[in-house]
Amino acid sequence: MIRSTRTVAILALSALAFIQCGGDQKSPETPSSIPSAEPPAPASETDAGTSMNSAPATASAQAKADDEAALPPKVETLSDEQIAAITDAANTAEIEQAKLAESKSKDAGVKRFAAMMIAHHGAAKQKQAKLKIKPAESAVSTGLQADAASTLDSLKTDKGKDFDKAYIAAQIDAHQKVLDTINDKLLPNVKNTDLKAYLDEIKPRVEQHLKEAKQLQESFDSKSSTADVGPKKHAS
Repeated sequence: MIRSTRTVAILALSALAFIQCGGDQKSPETPSSIPSAEPPAPASETDAGTSMNSAPATASAQAKADDEAALPPKVETLSDEQIAAITDAANTAEIEQAKLAESKSKDAGVKRFAAMMIAHHGAAKQKQAKLKIKPAESAVSTGLQADAASTLDSLKTDKGKDFDKAYIAAQIDAHQKVLDTINDKLLPNVKNTDLKAYLDEIKPRVEQHLKEAKQLQESFDSKSSTADVGPKKHAS
């Protein structure tokens, strides 16, 4: 009887110890933090302001560039003395090339055109000399002289019909450049009233020379087309 009571007491104590041990166990730890599903925070006011201001700044720069592109090109400043050097260089170049054409060409139209160049540009040089304006070089006049010298050297190597075509083509190019120079650079800059009257007088002559040179070139093209076709063959 005493053994049974002791056995029960031991079992009771063992059960009590088991319960206490189980009560001390900790439940599994939960994650300390859960990823947030909230959207990212909006940009700060400084960033937003910078982004908003960049568009107007870009538009302003583009508008300024468009305005500058729309402005007419600036006219190169030339003095009356520099204008005189330009017209003198043009007259001299035309006379030199025309004298070469008179000596080399066999075409009646080319020889007649060359004679007109010598007469008209020779008279223009004499009228300009009476103005007593001392010529002064500029980038325009030196460039014109360089082009004229190069053209003259090239023409010296041509012969026959090749010379005629090259000479007239050079006259078209030269007179167009001179006409553009008168309109765009000389008349907008001239101050001397006598020099302006001189420019107004030679301008129609330049236009006339350009027109006649183009007509000669068209006649050359027409002759070339006829020669290429050749005479028609009649059926026997």
